Amino acid sequence: MNGFLIIDKKAGMSSYDVIRRLKRLHKFRKIGYIGTLDRNATGILPVALDEGVKLISFLENVEKRYRAKFLLGVTTETQDIEGKVLTETPREPFDRQLIEEALNAYLGKITQLVPAYSSKKVNRKPLYKWARSGIAVEQPTKEVEIFDITLLDYTHPYLDVEVTCSKGTYIRALASDLGEKLGCGATLYTLKRTRHGDFTEEMGTDIDYFKIEQDLLNYLLPLENILGCVKGMIVETALEKFLKHGMPVPISGNAKEWMHGEAARLFNKQGTLIGMGVADLGSKTIRIKRLINY
Repeated sequence: MNGFLIIDKKAGMSSYDVIRRLKRLHKFRKIGYIGTLDRNATGILPVALDEGVKLISFLENVEKRYRAKFLLGVTTETQDIEGKVLTETPREPFDRQLIEEALNAYLGKITQLVPAYSSKKVNRKPLYKWARSGIAVEQPTKEVEIFDITLLDYTHPYLDVEVTCSKGTYIRALASDLGEKLGCGATLYTLKRTRHGDFTEEMGTDIDYFKIEQDLLNYLLPLENILGCVKGMIVETALEKFLKHGMPVPISGNAKEWMHGEAARLFNKQGTLIGMGVADLGSKTIRIKRLINY
C-alpha cells in the first residue's frame, strides 16, 4: 500500500497515536509521519505508507501554515495552556496596531530558544525529560523563518494569528516571546496546522473515518500525486535497470532546463513513479537518490 494519507489530527492524540490507529487496519512494511504535532495541536499530519516513506526527506523542508490562539497575561511552564501556570498578569486591552507591529517584527529569519518542554535532544536526552527531572540544561537556539504573520482577531486577552513559517518553528515559543515583548506574558492556547507544503486543510481526513482496511485505500494519495512541484522525467524502459543498480541515467530533453542539484521525479513509460533523483549538469544525468520498489 504505497502512498500518503493526510490526517486531520484531533486534540488529545499524539502524532504517534495516529500511527498506532492505522497499524490496526493493515500490516504496513513501513509507516511514518512528517512534522510532529503536539498532543493538543490539531490539523494536517501527512502519513507516508510503505514506499511513500522514501519521499519523506523531500517533503520535510517545506512551508507550513498554522492558525493559533494566544492567551495574553498568562505564562506557563510548557509555553502552552497545558502547562503549570507560572504568572498571571491582568491588564487593559492593547491597541490593535501595537500588536500588529509587534507581530510584524517577526517577519524574516529569527532565532528561537528551543522550549524546555520539547523533544529536542541535549546530551542524547530529550529536553522535556531533563525538565521533568528538575535538572537545568542549556536550551539550544535555532534559526527559523517567518514568511507571513497575520493578526486575524483580537478579543482581549485572546489573539488569533495565522503564521506561515519554515520547518522547525515553535509557535508556542513565538507566543511566549510576544508576551514578553508586550510586558504581560503569553501562552499558546490552541494550535491548528492548516498547510504542510502542498498538503492543505481541505485534504485532511479525520482518523475516525478509518475503520476497515478499504477505508485506507479510499483516501490513499498515490505516489504519482505527491511532489507535484518537482520536475518529472520519463525514463526509457531500457534504462530502468541502470537505476536499479544505483547508476545515473541521461537527462532526457534539454539539460539547460535543469538546475544542478535540482530534485527530479522519475517515471516509467506507464507513468508510475520509480524513483527520486537529482540533476547533475556536469555529466548531464539524473543521479538516483531513492528507488521506489513495487
